[in-house]
Amino acid sequence: MKKIRKSFIFLVLFLFLISCNKTDVTPTYIVIDKEDIVVSLSNLDLGQFNSPSGLTAHDFSDIWLTANGEKIGSWELPCKIPILETGEVKLVIQPGIKLNAMSTTRPIYPFLSQYTTTIQAVKGQEVLIKPVFNYYSTGLYFPLVENFESAGTEFTSLDTNLPAFSKVYDSELIYQNAYDLTDINTCSGYIQLKDTISSFEVISPEIDLPGNGRSVFLELNYKCDQTLNIGLIISQSSSIPTNENLLVLRSTNGVWKKAYINLTLAVSRNLTATGFRILLSGNKQTTSQADYYFDNIRVLYTY
Repeated sequence: MKKIRKSFIFLVLFLFLISCNKTDVTPTYIVIDKEDIVVSLSNLDLGQFNSPSGLTAHDFSDIWLTANGEKIGSWELPCKIPILETGEVKLVIQPGIKLNAMSTTRPIYPFLSQYTTTIQAVKGQEVLIKPVFNYYSTGLYFPLVENFESAGTEFTSLDTNLPAFSKVYDSELIYQNAYDLTDINTCSGYIQLKDTISSFEVISPEIDLPGNGRSVFLELNYKCDQTLNIGLIISQSSSIPTNENLLVLRSTNGVWKKAYINLTLAVSRNLTATGFRILLSGNKQTTSQADYYFDNIRVLYTY
């Protein structure tokens, strides 16, 4: 009986010592909602744009976080990110995107500077962060911006027998920037296929784009009930232009979406090109009518 009692006492002491040596791993939570993300225009020379409408439009899918120099990783928005640091913690935050409309490819967006802030981290508490991201002030160029706010449009039809862009002003139909209520939009681009018209092809003006691996993106807000094709027409001084198919975007089922399309590889492998044009096209398939809406079409690159 004494041996059993001693063994029981030693077991209690052992468990007590183990419990005393346990590390408290209660985290602090960093909370970020998509609607709290701000894209600032303070670094941009707005004189280069006919209208700033749409420049703050975004659809960031993720947040990349570093805490006190330690990479915490990528987290899908909205996110509640646990960190183990306590006290004063320096956070570095960068926005992530679904590249080429693919949920499996989600890099950091390359045209905005990182957001840095310092918090007081307390175990078990939530810290709400509202990051403000600025466009880079130098080395960033917008060779093409079409927000449909000016007279006319940048895009023209490849075939005069096919429809080109018209404009729609109905507030129920046009793009509205849900993440920036100060971003005033009065109209959107519109292409309708009906009756015997079964397709459209519109192209941008010719633009110069840099190669050598520099980041080049095409971005657009769109809403369509048929597939939308994205292409790049490449001009060469010694031959006829060639068309490179880049991406097919699916029907959006009546909602506006934003696509981030990587042109970097297509441009870099055509170093002898004299210019590039964006090609947007669509085909009416099984329906009697197809509707395509566009807004905030832009090409931007770093140099």
